[in-house]
Amino acid sequence: MRFVSRYSVLAFVLTMTAVAQNATFVASADRTTVGAGEQFEVSFVVSASDVNGAKNFKPPTLTPFTVMSGPNQSTNMQFVNGQMSGSISFTYYLYTRQTGKFTIGPATIEYKGAPLKSQPLQIEVTQGKPPAQGKEPDNAQNVADNLYIRAVADRPRVRQGEPVTITYKLYTRLQVSAYDIAKAPVYQGFWAEEVEQPKQPVVTTETIEGKQFRVATIRKTALFPTQSGKLVISPLEVRCAFQLSSRKKTTDPFDSFFNDPFFSRTQTVEQDLKSNALSVTVDPLPGSPPAGFTGAVGRFSFSATVDKKEVKTGDPITLRLTISGAGNVKLLTPPKPELPADFEAYDPKISEEVARDGGVIRGKKIAEYLVIPRNAGDRAIEPIAFSYFDLDRNAYNTLHSPRFDFKVIPGKDMSGGAAIASKSNIQLLGEDIRFLKLSLGESRDLDEPVFPNTLLLTCLVLPPFVFFAAFGYRKRQEKLSGKVDQLRFAKAGREASRRLKGARKLLMQGNTESYHAEVSKAIFSYLEDKLHISKAALTMDEAARLLNQRGVAGDTIESLRACIERAEFARFAPASDTREARTEILDAATVIINNIEKSLRKRS
Repeated sequence: MRFVSRYSVLAFVLTMTAVAQNATFVASADRTTVGAGEQFEVSFVVSASDVNGAKNFKPPTLTPFTVMSGPNQSTNMQFVNGQMSGSISFTYYLYTRQTGKFTIGPATIEYKGAPLKSQPLQIEVTQGKPPAQGKEPDNAQNVADNLYIRAVADRPRVRQGEPVTITYKLYTRLQVSAYDIAKAPVYQGFWAEEVEQPKQPVVTTETIEGKQFRVATIRKTALFPTQSGKLVISPLEVRCAFQLSSRKKTTDPFDSFFNDPFFSRTQTVEQDLKSNALSVTVDPLPGSPPAGFTGAVGRFSFSATVDKKEVKTGDPITLRLTISGAGNVKLLTPPKPELPADFEAYDPKISEEVARDGGVIRGKKIAEYLVIPRNAGDRAIEPIAFSYFDLDRNAYNTLHSPRFDFKVIPGKDMSGGAAIASKSNIQLLGEDIRFLKLSLGESRDLDEPVFPNTLLLTCLVLPPFVFFAAFGYRKRQEKLSGKVDQLRFAKAGREASRRLKGARKLLMQGNTESYHAEVSKAIFSYLEDKLHISKAALTMDEAARLLNQRGVAGDTIESLRACIERAEFARFAPASDTREARTEILDAATVIINNIEKSLRKRS
């Protein structure tokens, strides 16, 4: 098999492992199994942000191998993602006619005065027939064998709502100069949360079928299945730039001088790579869920607090519900408390904090209710229940808050009657007895109206009209507040417009991470409220079906689908997104939501 640009496998460290104030010294061979008399390559590479600090390289004893060329020293400096990295390579071309298993010991080098030592290498020399001289394998196949992406799921079978982590790894034996995500996977039937990765990926080594690869994790995603069945995850597509060296292939060890890298020609090649597709089997949750279960799966705790227990009528009470733990935090729906009939409640303020460290999605969701007692007396909020499926116990679990007892006393608005002033508040205004007015003063004709007819008519008609309009509006709000779905439907467009305006401000401030999250939240929250569908059950296919039933035009639905795909791609691959593309997504989302609003108004 032909190995393209053998020394370049270690130069991959240039782009991925150089860390400020830290250096690595690695030994590698292009093959660990070779035929007797067959030439192979061994390289020792020191990688650091400042390679000028590397001095005094000492190679190991290479017996029983014959050195045909080397050490061939080369230095590389590159900029990747705005960071400079560099390396110095010491490459040897070796062969031996002896068969057996041999060990190449560690080499040493000093970096800024500190000694570094490479790991030993195991080489097995077999009695094999070398390939015919001059025969070249297919170049495309050679690249495919030495550069590819592999997707791995941490478990093939999960329960609905249980997270499965997908890791995408880049395997290479070539010199990779840059890579970029060309197309993000489609997570149909999942809620996806991107796990934060270091800006400079950590590189490890793996031996596969006798060949040593540099391996870097380029992406990791936690998926929460929202439906059961066999779900398919489409491949990740990456555009990769790497270097290829054109060198003559020969089995004569004495021709190796002309295979020295000094005589090779290097060219940068771009190629689209595609990972393997994955399928995950999702089982439905066992048993019958308890009342109030809304799909929470994981390991959670639940608490409820109030800011006061003695309050005056008309004064607000803050009821705070907190759910925290590990699991599908984004999909959590806080429970709704049962309030006394004479407590007026406002829509809760929902906030959440999500951390994605170590491949585990954890955080908390907080719901703050503002409630106002209207009548005096003793009142109580009964215990609030939160139910979830506990992955550790493999069973449903229900947590309860304590009962909150309140003493409501009359406030100022409950005093009633006329206020009686004390003597200290009475002041004498003028004289005790007023003089009688002796002159008649100005007179007015009885037929002359006191006010103009138009003004009088307006004053008579306007107050009843305003009263009935305000009364009708209040009744409508009361009716809608009793029907949460209708209220969410009515406010969906305004809420989406508010979120998109907020996203535009974030874009102007350069806060791209929060901008992507706000655009996605605006679109998905709008569809949830407008289509009366829960977040857990929301998929693009289901949304398209419901919009089509409601008479929304097909081109608008397709534009929505394209906008969601672009928004989700930008969310999970922000580095490949430009400011112009972000503005286009924002404008497209605004136009699409307005078109859907117009279609639904015509239908209603």
